[in-house]
Amino acid sequence: MARTAAFRSFARLMTAALLADRRHTSANDALGLLEEYSSTRSSRLISRRRFLVEAGAIGTTLALGTMIPRESVAAKPTSPPLSVGIVGAGLAGLACADMLKTRGIRASIYDAGTRAGGRCWSLRGFFPGQVAERGGELIDTLHKTMLGYASRFGLQLEDVNKEPGEVFYYFSGQRYTETAVVTEFRDFVSVIRTDLHRLSREVTATDHTPADVALDQISLLAYLEGENGAGIAARPIAKAAIIAAYEAEYGLAASEQSCLNFLLFIHPDRRSSFTPFGVFSDERYHLVDGNDRIIEGLTRELPGQIVSNSILLRLRRLSDGRIELTIQQGSRTVTVTHDVVVLAIPFTTLRDVELDPSLDIPPAKLAAIYGLGYGTNAKMMIGFSGRPWQTLGGNGTSYSNLPNLQTTWETNPSLGSNARGILTDYSSGPRGLGLDTRKIQFEAASFLDDLNLVYPGAQETATHVNRKILVHLEHWPSSPLTKGSYTCYRPGQFTAIAGLEDVPADNLFFAGEHTNSFYEWQGFMEGAALSGITAARSILAAFKAP
Repeated sequence: MARTAAFRSFARLMTAALLADRRHTSANDALGLLEEYSSTRSSRLISRRRFLVEAGAIGTTLALGTMIPRESVAAKPTSPPLSVGIVGAGLAGLACADMLKTRGIRASIYDAGTRAGGRCWSLRGFFPGQVAERGGELIDTLHKTMLGYASRFGLQLEDVNKEPGEVFYYFSGQRYTETAVVTEFRDFVSVIRTDLHRLSREVTATDHTPADVALDQISLLAYLEGENGAGIAARPIAKAAIIAAYEAEYGLAASEQSCLNFLLFIHPDRRSSFTPFGVFSDERYHLVDGNDRIIEGLTRELPGQIVSNSILLRLRRLSDGRIELTIQQGSRTVTVTHDVVVLAIPFTTLRDVELDPSLDIPPAKLAAIYGLGYGTNAKMMIGFSGRPWQTLGGNGTSYSNLPNLQTTWETNPSLGSNARGILTDYSSGPRGLGLDTRKIQFEAASFLDDLNLVYPGAQETATHVNRKILVHLEHWPSSPLTKGSYTCYRPGQFTAIAGLEDVPADNLFFAGEHTNSFYEWQGFMEGAALSGITAARSILAAFKAP
């Protein structure tokens, strides 16, 4: 269940290391066994939470796991009509409005930008004959909502998992094989086991133990350096690989994220064996013509409902219980009132909104709004006159601890060829935050210098137009409409915040990838869409709409 193309490959190595430890076999043998197992995985694809249920780890079911994106029920008007305002026209806001429309509720959607889609935004016409993704890129086999939208709107998928070649791991000046990474990771499994035995299987702000709190306070970096139950540090290659993978996957430096991001990716079953969730789902898709074709499909279903260039300034609850929104539209300020409001924007931008005390938002919820961690991922995509990584036996995915290269993967591979290709440079932490949008050519050249160490000769095949590198940088940390990439729990936040993100305050609801559970699809496009559908269903249930 990786957020990035690269982490999917790393999850496979984690699985191999755990398998090697359990079977008392070599890294090579474990990788071979994993290949055999993966060939039959399609019949065992399950979500994170369902895996925990079937392993006896928790006793609840995933109610939304098979949710389809459109109800097969004719729209019925409410009487009297319920007035709903949705702030944010990203996937969450659009999915919420789409669901409400099936019940005859025409929600008003206010968005601060000039387009719908939020972080689901494709780049066309820049790289000849190919489409890149500025934001959300991959759709998992288990993402039934997103796949349902693709089917509903007649969109074609490409299977990015079919691309041949190896993942390249380059640390401290040399390339390492998968076997080397797995071997060192296997040696760290006993440390992981020590802490998993005392860690709850689903840690949240409302359900945790003192041991959970203690572990949650430890950063990933500190954990790998020996601040763990066994007092043992990870070996150099394993440490470098884990840091590179988790910094890319969650977006913050290893010193700034909770070690539970790592530990809760691995869970014990009844036999005390361990399995990363990624082994159950590593088939990944992308819409050939761009993921925001789903956004276009949803907006067509909601004509006249989206009000662009509308910046939310203030929220307050009136004496009759309705919620008043103060919105800036260009040079004028307007107020609108709704029976129900859904805030489908990141907490990073909600922090700029005046939340009047009349809203009576609980202190713990306010702490979540103002404190939740967000990654600082940026995507720099570069065009190539071919696919030089393939000639070297690679598939374009790489991890390194070089100063100007953290993680890469090939974008839109089904439309790549011997004459063209796109490589995504996925940065995070300080590097992601620090990339200078005013010096894109410099940033691209620095990246290519380091890429040439991982893939010798690749630098020479980078596409140039008018003597400039063909490059696009999407810098989410500096975007005023996002101020970050996606959710990342900092030390202490699993036990202080997790699970509170979607809790409503009476008739004020919340949606967005950040409000979907860490144990479901937080940080994914699927999580955003599901959160909107969940908010809509909660509204319908609370107000007894048909």
